[in-house]
Amino acid sequence: MRLTIEKLVYGGDGLARTEQGVVFVHRAAPGDVLDVEIAERKSDYAIGRIRSILEPSQDRQTPSCPNYDAAGCCHWQHIQYPRQLEIKQEIVRETLRRIGRMSWDRPIPIISGPDRRYRFRARFHVRRGEVGFLQERSHTFAPIRSCDALTESLNQFVSEAPAFLREAKMAGAEEIHAVSGPPTAATFTSASGRILGRFGSGNPHIMVNGFTYELNPDAFFQSNQFLLGDFMNEVVALAGPEPGHTLDLFCGSGFFSIPMARRAVEVIGVDSNAAGIRQARINAKLNDVRNAEFFSKDVEGALRSSDLQPTVVLLNPPRTGCGRQAAERIADLGARRIVYASCNPSTFAREAEIFVRRGYACETLIMVDQFPNTYHIELVAAFIAGPARS
Repeated sequence: MRLTIEKLVYGGDGLARTEQGVVFVHRAAPGDVLDVEIAERKSDYAIGRIRSILEPSQDRQTPSCPNYDAAGCCHWQHIQYPRQLEIKQEIVRETLRRIGRMSWDRPIPIISGPDRRYRFRARFHVRRGEVGFLQERSHTFAPIRSCDALTESLNQFVSEAPAFLREAKMAGAEEIHAVSGPPTAATFTSASGRILGRFGSGNPHIMVNGFTYELNPDAFFQSNQFLLGDFMNEVVALAGPEPGHTLDLFCGSGFFSIPMARRAVEVIGVDSNAAGIRQARINAKLNDVRNAEFFSKDVEGALRSSDLQPTVVLLNPPRTGCGRQAAERIADLGARRIVYASCNPSTFAREAEIFVRRGYACETLIMVDQFPNTYHIELVAAFIAGPARS
């Protein structure tokens, strides 16, 4: 089938409309004219595989990552980076219309940086003593020697890890969680999550906007080394000049809680990951923060049993979002502001619709390109309580 790619959709595929219906094509670019083989047909769309590029899009470039074909971790490296940012903005607007029933015609400012060597935290898989990734959309293991997205320190770790894996105690290792300051720290875990060994003499430390953080490979922390300062500044600014009593949900290692505590009366951080909460408490001590408390609890359960009345609610959930029930409970808290950092525009749109329906107005929307050369999109938004809620 010969077809022309109209646009890219969230998830990375190109979309083409044909007489036989919509076809989604992997590794396409807007404007490509392609010879495509239909690999799978569904009731209302088909999935195509590129046989040849008849007329390449003007947005195309030659991928440089050695894993682009084997592992597929840099989904969009065949598209020039400035164009990637434009495409992501288009996807955000379309997703808000389709799922959130919100028309966002205002500008979407972008926080971005270099699109290579940005990632200082990563999860690797292990098979037969080798380090790698799982191939995109499969469970097939792909060994790697280096990756364009990883910092030099993490790439060095990838070359050193196989020797560490040959130790007897590493038998059964299936996953590695690594973070680099430098130096690099990593934990090697079994399929059940049991830690089999640790790499490095201790956890690295980094400084962001004058705040010191210890990095734990088993606790969540932002991944793009170039965007940390700007990302922090935006979230703190969106919380308003008087954040008062701040509730930080899905707080991880306290990346946002620590600077918020300098301006707030108090900060309550909640996360279900016990390692993250332990790390948040350590980071609070490192920065002499005494008005922040951290609790290891399921966020929805904590909201259900809480009688808090926060001034500001900050949330940064995983890609699954906070969930409809949690969003409803957050709205019930009556905060003046809700600051939502999201890594999935679909779940963000779903929950933004709930906040707007419950009397909040989306005042600001910013895109943070945490993962260049991939289809992943990070957003930060501020929802302000309307007169009825104030």
